[in-house]
Amino acid sequence: MDSHRQFYKIHFDDYGMDFAFQWLLGSSRHGGCEIGEAFYTAAQITDPNSWSEEWVKTAERVEIKAKKAESAGHKVSAREFYLRAANYYRMAMMSMSPLGSRITTTEKARSCMKKASQLFDPVIESISIPFENRELPGYFIKANKDGRKSKTLIAVGGGETYAEDMYFHIAPSALIRGYNFLTVDIPGQGHTPSQGLYFRPDTEVPIKAIVDYALCRPEVDPEYIAAYGISAGGYFVPRAAAHDHRIKACIANYGITDFRKILAAMAFNYRMVETVVWRWNTSTDNWKTLIDRNEDYIFNPKDIICPVLLIISAGEYKNPVVKAMQHEFIEALPNSNKKMIVGSFEEGAGTHCYGENTGLVSSLLFDWLDEIFS
Repeated sequence: MDSHRQFYKIHFDDYGMDFAFQWLLGSSRHGGCEIGEAFYTAAQITDPNSWSEEWVKTAERVEIKAKKAESAGHKVSAREFYLRAANYYRMAMMSMSPLGSRITTTEKARSCMKKASQLFDPVIESISIPFENRELPGYFIKANKDGRKSKTLIAVGGGETYAEDMYFHIAPSALIRGYNFLTVDIPGQGHTPSQGLYFRPDTEVPIKAIVDYALCRPEVDPEYIAAYGISAGGYFVPRAAAHDHRIKACIANYGITDFRKILAAMAFNYRMVETVVWRWNTSTDNWKTLIDRNEDYIFNPKDIICPVLLIISAGEYKNPVVKAMQHEFIEALPNSNKKMIVGSFEEGAGTHCYGENTGLVSSLLFDWLDEIFS
């Protein structure tokens, strides 16, 4: 059973399109869409080929509104329009090839995000972390205007995410609770493969660079650094926490100790396969090649000494491979301060990483984290 499958339909018959649409609706809590704009656009989409065309049209309309509002001095409206335009461009990218028009659309999405960033108080800082003679792009938002030391959440995405996705997934929920927010594209994420940076098993290396950066910030309290990974980030972050004990709390949505086993249990449509193999620097000719390339993507949870929270959706928990891995993970952890939360369909926590219910995942994560850091 594919751990990404849909268990309830929102609009589209195509489960890949409906999955992306559910994630978009889930981002509305954090300014990623307006329901009216989203459903109008969805109504214009007739097949996967028109998906990108219609989301680009919507993004362009909303971006024009942002520019007009900004010119007229309406700072809040401009900020909200730019945020939604950025996320609509991001939606368009879901059905695009990794290269070609996707590059231009990525640039438009990031341009809108950066324009929105400057209209916040405090601003959302666009950052670049030096890494192996290249740069890892991301964002840092301090929790307090006065810059005093605060708790910090480092958020790391998955196999098909951009740093902006993590903002819409959880950043405003972090800030309102007094946490600094830091997210960065590690090698393989965002558009880093175009720089020759691909996914690698030793994720503790790029995440070390992120933690190094965090500790250089005067706003970051080194005793209260939490790292959170979604989807494939459920491997990236726990593996890093097993090596880097400066991470004081680890959250995985969901936990992956052996990435090869997870890939073997999943299915992707062609466009997703094309994107995934680009990020792993392999070929679309043979899906098994990608699975075999992940032989070294493993770690032992017994090496994680900090508290750990595992969050898993109801649908993913139905996958026997995923379910078994969660229990093996939680049982191996040496710190008694560990917890696993399995969502339910009734509370809207059925599909991948609670993407359709960002409010619920925020409350589960931060309520646990507040108790840990108290």
